[in-house]
Amino acid sequence: MKSIQELRATLTEILHADGINLKLYLGVGDSDNRDYKLADFDDGATESVCQQFVGSVDHFFLDENLTTLPLSQMDHRADTLYKYDFDEVPSEFQKIRALLSGADPQLFSFENNALSRVTSLVIKISSAQKSVTFFKKFYPVSLVKRDQILLVVKSNTRFAVLDEDVFKVTGGFELILIDDEFYINDFGKFEKSFSFDRIAKNAMSQVAQKILALDMVNDLKGYLSAGVASRKDVLRAGGSRVLDLDKNVILAFAMQKHNQIGLRVVDGKLQLNSKD
Repeated sequence: MKSIQELRATLTEILHADGINLKLYLGVGDSDNRDYKLADFDDGATESVCQQFVGSVDHFFLDENLTTLPLSQMDHRADTLYKYDFDEVPSEFQKIRALLSGADPQLFSFENNALSRVTSLVIKISSAQKSVTFFKKFYPVSLVKRDQILLVVKSNTRFAVLDEDVFKVTGGFELILIDDEFYINDFGKFEKSFSFDRIAKNAMSQVAQKILALDMVNDLKGYLSAGVASRKDVLRAGGSRVLDLDKNVILAFAMQKHNQIGLRVVDGKLQLNSKD
């Protein structure tokens, strides 16, 4: 995992190199079966989109409070980019990897595809040495259809009708792929865009079984075994070295730190009686 300083440096090396190139891929469908096509830009449009998008990334990384953290150690901190570190990965990760390093897919055809079906964008920016991709969700509000009344300013006093669809590519991103590592910006959007709920439930089940197998927990209301305990807490526990310790060491620590961690030990077992 890169530190935030390393991530900034690597991005700067790519985004501010001479002669960088941008490619935009339009995703149609949901995460499990999303299909990507290459957008064909008019002359001059590529450079304009590239400059504006790079500017938005630069602005994002100006935040001095930014940090990086493994997703398995996710907590309630803001201003955090989470590196995806679970063994099971969303199926779309492979498609995004292919866009980064493989051959380009077919061009997006307006005859065969409706812009209204676009659900995501992948922006690839490349220098002579390296590339980075950014994933972002595409929302209907960013598509203005010609069946609406669109007016453009033609002079100081006159409007004219714009009889064309308007497709807005805004700044921002939910996911970065760089050096074969995925970094998540907005976890809430990531969950929805990549069907992470199923993966999280599988990971929680594995962690819960590992905890219960230690025979040191009294799951009073069955929240842990049923997978309805705090997702962040359970997933963070799965990546902790604490579970590799002898259970007597863990219990002794829990008894000593009872007031801080809010867990009681009764008859040699931790008492779990809430979802938190």
